[in-house]
Amino acid sequence: MTWDARPQQLSSALPSGGTLPLETLESGRIMARALADSTDGAERLALARAFGAELVAAWWRSLAATENTSTPLRPPLQFLNTVELPTSAAALAESLGEAAAQLDAETAAYQIGLTYTCTLPREHRAELGIYYTPPCLTARLIAQATASGVDWTTCRVLDPACGGGAFLAPVAQRILDELRDCSPRILIENIANRLRGYEIDPFGAWLSQVTLDAVLLPITKASGRQLPVVVTVCDSLQKNPPRDRFDLVIGNPPYGRVRLEPAVRARFKRSLFGHANLYGLFTDFALRHVRAGGVVAYVTPTSFLAGEYFKNLRTLLGRDAPPATLDFISVRKGVFDDVLQETLLATYKRGSDPAPVAVHEITPTTGSGLAVEDAGSFALPRDPATPWILPRSALQAPLVATLARMKHRLADWGYTVSTGPLVWNRYKDQLVSRPGRQRYPLIWAEAVTSDGRFIWRAEKRNHTPWFQTRPGDEWLVTSTLCVLLQRTTAKEQSRRLIAAALPADFLESHGAVVIENHLNMLRPLSDRPAVPPATLAAFLNSAAADRAFRCVSGSVAVSAYELEALPLPAPEDLQTLSRLVAKQASRARIEAACAQLYEGAA
Repeated sequence: MTWDARPQQLSSALPSGGTLPLETLESGRIMARALADSTDGAERLALARAFGAELVAAWWRSLAATENTSTPLRPPLQFLNTVELPTSAAALAESLGEAAAQLDAETAAYQIGLTYTCTLPREHRAELGIYYTPPCLTARLIAQATASGVDWTTCRVLDPACGGGAFLAPVAQRILDELRDCSPRILIENIANRLRGYEIDPFGAWLSQVTLDAVLLPITKASGRQLPVVVTVCDSLQKNPPRDRFDLVIGNPPYGRVRLEPAVRARFKRSLFGHANLYGLFTDFALRHVRAGGVVAYVTPTSFLAGEYFKNLRTLLGRDAPPATLDFISVRKGVFDDVLQETLLATYKRGSDPAPVAVHEITPTTGSGLAVEDAGSFALPRDPATPWILPRSALQAPLVATLARMKHRLADWGYTVSTGPLVWNRYKDQLVSRPGRQRYPLIWAEAVTSDGRFIWRAEKRNHTPWFQTRPGDEWLVTSTLCVLLQRTTAKEQSRRLIAAALPADFLESHGAVVIENHLNMLRPLSDRPAVPPATLAAFLNSAAADRAFRCVSGSVAVSAYELEALPLPAPEDLQTLSRLVAKQASRARIEAACAQLYEGAA
């Protein structure tokens, strides 16, 4: 099916009469994606915007008819509708707009946003971070902001990445509910004076403004006045800062690493360490524009909790705006369309004293609800730059209390961590299939098996078993014993820590090896570390160590920084475990010994 498919083809593909509007919108979204996939690049972007504009127009026509008002649709920005939409796509947009009008404005805008984003070029969507927030999460974050002290009768609110109005629309509704006794004219003035949105995507900015118009449609009809423009098309990080401050900065900022111009890096240097991530910059931006005593409420990935690149941001938050609440979203798939990062909802209060943070696990349920589980309240570390060790669920709460009492780290066991030095695609012509002079075994991540064994192999695509060194490549070669650990794992896996000791006889046989960078190397600091390598590998492969690491890690990467920050038992407490490993005891006995080390972590 293409953008030029016949209208009757599209009509027959949509669900028949009597279908719920959400089912119609879901089916139509699949069709819209199929239509968009038939074009590429700039043409796809132009058609996506034109399709979205027509969908919004159809939505508005149905809304206006329902409200019996002649209030016109706010005109789209000129460059949103620069191409003629094929008849087939226009017919589909009309059907979807009519279905959206049967929903409340917030849900309708979210569904329209999902349809628009799925038609965008994938590179454009990823570059701008265009991923819209489900209404159940916006409602939860607004509730948490309320609990953190936001006064809806007077607050001024900014969303610096407002997308399709996911937060501005329900915030406007919350203000209307609080001021229900005011006249329509005063309500319009309140929203106009108290809400601001910034958005880099012009369609998203327009949709935000139209969604506000939809929420206010009865008020507009009664007052005879339309809401002034409160959403600005701009790059928030490049925008000159507003002179005033806000009581609440709320939103779902874009994610992803970004290269910064020198002036922007200088502006945000207080929160940066190494690579910059967009959501970290937006967090710093929020702290600059929220008043003392005000609240920042954000949807973000969890990686800032422990990653080394975020240690300056953690310091800034701990000093200027300690978190009040953290809600961990229990699942990754199906929450944000096409996003696989682990995410959380957080509220911070600027200028408040550090206090235990209230932690919850939230799970989207069938329909539009959320299941909320209280995990308890937990203090941040005295040095907020260090990883924030927090439970992701109530089941982890006792373990976090145990970890807080553990003072030993990997260095106390006699190890340091580094990444395998070989980035293979920079040395493609040195990957070889046969042994020879100055050739060493190449150790890929696949050599560390899921059951904790080392098997030298190179079976995956582009993998070869040997590496040909050249003069100057000495830094790529490893000639000392170490424990190898996979660098990338996900929360859905049964274990996040998958390790194996590099066998001494293998290293002796070949003299040295080359280790690829999808493996971490846990290297002894001396010839006789406090914990033998085999014991360390067995411990890392245990369920107890895995549970502990999940309370530290905030991303799919198993980073050296997080490994070195993992709270551990005292090395002398591992004597029993070492004896069991040396005797090649059963897995069950080793697991029991590791669980005992964490005092009830099992």
